[in-house]
This record gives sequence, structure tokens and C-alpha cells, in this order.
Amino acid sequence: MKTCKTLAVLAAAWLGCTAAFGAGGLPVGTVITGEVSGASTTLLGSDHGYAAEAGSHITALSAADIEYVTGDYAVFIDFMSDGRLQVTNNRDGESSLPGTYAFNFSFAGLSQPITGFMPLDLASVNGGTVSLQVLDAHSVSLTLNNVSFTNADYPSFTTQLTVSAVPEPGSLALLGAGLGIVALRRMRRAA
Repeated sequence: MKTCKTLAVLAAAWLGCTAAFGAGGLPVGTVITGEVSGASTTLLGSDHGYAAEAGSHITALSAADIEYVTGDYAVFIDFMSDGRLQVTNNRDGESSLPGTYAFNFSFAGLSQPITGFMPLDLASVNGGTVSLQVLDAHSVSLTLNNVSFTNADYPSFTTQLTVSAVPEPGSLALLGAGLGIVALRRMRRAA
């Protein structure tokens, strides 16, 4: 019975700690540097009014704006502060994105590394390939190859970036308290 109580206390401490360690997103204002090659070689950022000018491939994550449009205006890239990334086919009345669009995005000022990049909702994609990859702790790649969609009315799909959250001091204190209780109970039992 005492072992069960000890395990329960330890489990509670661990759950409290891991809840605070959960996955985080991308803070609004995070500076994103994007590159594209293939069907388009230019990214136009919201900070530059989507104008083809020097530095337009660098923009800050905004809660209200789409961060990028490709130079051929075929693809919109919208990052969200919860880590979602929405890719929209902007070819009015077209259900396909012919050719290859290879994107690389780097994020400046992240306090923790990117730990994952995965599909979230690809239900509207019915052909071609969508490839996602974490390149390093602060950059990812997204490649679209002859992607076709189920409809032609600005179809989109969503992916998810996962950034390790910064541990909160309270969660570490909770873990320490749980382990302290376990140690105290063991000492009392031994006495």
C-alpha cells in the first residue's frame, strides 16, 4: 500500500512537471527568414508589403497577416503563434500547384529548439507530395511537388511546428516537492 502511495505522489509530481514542459509555439514577432526555389525563386514578406525588394524574404510573425506569398503569387504561407503553418494555393480557380516549391524557413530568437514538423490536416491534398523536415534547431524545410487539391477555391493544408517549451520554475519546484515527499516517507519507514 505504501509503495502505491509513493508511486502516486511521484506520478503527480511528474505529471505536474511535464504539463509545464509541453510543446510551445512561435511567439508573435519571431523573425523568419525564408527562401524558395523551384517554380518560384522569390518570397515576398508582409513586413515589406509583399513587394519585390531587397530583404523581402525576411519578415516577423504577425497574428493578423499572412507572412509570405511566392513571387509568382501561387502560394501563401501563414505562420501562426501556436506553431501551425497554413499553406494556401492562391491560383484562383485552379486545383493544382504544378512544379516544385522548395521552402526553407529559419526562425531567429527562439528560446528553445524546434523539435518537430509534421502534417496536421492534409485532407484537401489529393495528389503530389508534401515533404516536411526539421533541418536544425531553428530551421525547417517544406517541399511541395506537383500538389493537387480536392477543390479549386483557394484550398489549403495545415502543418504543425513543435518548439520545446521553456520549463517554468514552478514545475521544477513541484517535481522537487514530490521527490522530497517520497524521500521523507522512505526515511520514516526506515526509522
